[in-house]
Amino acid sequence: MRKIKSTVKVLTVACSLLLLSSSLAFADTGTSHIKKGSISGGASSLTYWLDASVASYGFTGSIDNGAAKWDESSSGIGFTKITSSTNASIKIFIGNHDLPANTYGEASYWNLSGQQVGAGAVTDGSSFQQARIILDAGNQSDAKFESSHRYKTSGHEIGHVLGLNHFENAPAHSGDHWMKSGKIALTSPTSTDLAHVRTKWGW
Repeated sequence: MRKIKSTVKVLTVACSLLLLSSSLAFADTGTSHIKKGSISGGASSLTYWLDASVASYGFTGSIDNGAAKWDESSSGIGFTKITSSTNASIKIFIGNHDLPANTYGEASYWNLSGQQVGAGAVTDGSSFQQARIILDAGNQSDAKFESSHRYKTSGHEIGHVLGLNHFENAPAHSGDHWMKSGKIALTSPTSTDLAHVRTKWGW
């Protein structure tokens, strides 16, 4: 009888540990989800500049929210909004059907010389000095975006600048996240988003 009770107890503990591990957010540290390359100088003192088109199309709130949410996610990340584009780490613009159909935003990577650094090169370890983000108001309107969809997309593109790739890349994460592509209503990063950005930049 004592042996049976011990066996049951061991099985119970094992099942509990299995359930606990499956419920925890985890970060795949391979390049599928986290780029090896980074913006030069790190992410602790990033600046972002908003083109006049941002206010014109009503995107200021979603971009500020994205910067703030990522800022508070890690002590290794810091964002400051500035009024001059000259030395901005990130320049943000709004387009109107400037991106391919069904593309709601795009982040690109650059050196100050004007040379573009490919997204694949950043994934593989290349650094860059500046990023540019375009959010496409026309495509978002076509897809019937509401404010929560805009918040997610703005946060998603800023996440790319911080070194995160798409979560639908294998091994994919189920559920909705800021770093998953597409039309998703989500105003804050999920625990899975946070696990990845903290793997990149620390707590």
